[in-house]
Amino acid sequence: MKNIRSLRRPAILVALLVPTFGPATAFSAQAVRAFVSNFGDSTVSVVDPQKAQLITNIKTGTKPHGVVLAPDGKAVYVTNEGDDTLSFIDPAKNEVVATVEVGKSPNQVEVSADGRFLFVTINGADNLAVVDVATRKIVKSVTVGRMPHIALRSPDGRTIYVTSEGDMKGVLVDASTFAVVGEVPMFGWPRIPAWTADGKQIYQTVRWLNGALVVDVAAKKVVDRIALGEPKFASEGKDAHGLALTADGAQLWITTQTTDSVTIIATANQKVLDHISVGRDPNWVAFTPDGKLAVVSNTGSGDASIIDVAQRKVVRTVKVGAMPKRLNVGLVEVP
Repeated sequence: MKNIRSLRRPAILVALLVPTFGPATAFSAQAVRAFVSNFGDSTVSVVDPQKAQLITNIKTGTKPHGVVLAPDGKAVYVTNEGDDTLSFIDPAKNEVVATVEVGKSPNQVEVSADGRFLFVTINGADNLAVVDVATRKIVKSVTVGRMPHIALRSPDGRTIYVTSEGDMKGVLVDASTFAVVGEVPMFGWPRIPAWTADGKQIYQTVRWLNGALVVDVAAKKVVDRIALGEPKFASEGKDAHGLALTADGAQLWITTQTTDSVTIIATANQKVLDHISVGRDPNWVAFTPDGKLAVVSNTGSGDASIIDVAQRKVVRTVKVGAMPKRLNVGLVEVP
């Protein structure tokens, strides 16, 4: 028995050390990527903001507009305003894997915290379409007012905030029941919102205001107004447009389309900290997950500005597609 045991040990070691070969497995990792919707040439640009490089342009539907990343980084969703569709993109392959019809002029798309549902503002039908990601079908249409524009999930994932341009209000939708649970009068056309990290407030740009409104979510009302003064030109009322908060909530970054700049505001006292010159007609701004870089889409110059947040300066400009509109930055699966 002693000799038999001594003979078996090498065989056991071999079994532990030598891998078992089976079907080939595709391993993937995650990396930071910016996805920029190019309204003018029906593509989405994939940008590595840390290397400041364009990776590729993905062909989508006509006039892509809104873009959001799945929480697990395995999918990217894009609204195509020109052909009333929603594109499902596989970021590991950088290609569209499915396209579904969602309604007339889909504007923005948001995803639920668990990744199961998409919330699409249907600008031409005055509703919010709720799409089941697994079946890729609309399971609910929520009436949210005329010309719904933006949908944005709250930090705790429980609420979807929707702006209604036509009725000049913000609408709070329960992310689980899909029921409207409140409204906030804006007294102006709401543009782009940003939630504070605690979910208690929303900063909201509105057309014709060079600044932003401050919304108290619990009270469901506007409680403050940040006014930066009149821009050089009041063209189309799109003075302050896109905005984003730094992770610590200390700074509010706003793109000013009429002055081709990003304005940085201290939220504690609403004082202007800096102005950063970017490309022409800046539309959207978003931060990388580590907060070290900001990415700005410049509709007029067809590029994206990569900004060092600490230094408050553009470190690189990346050429993307025609008329870049919105963007989203985060971790996604890559090959």
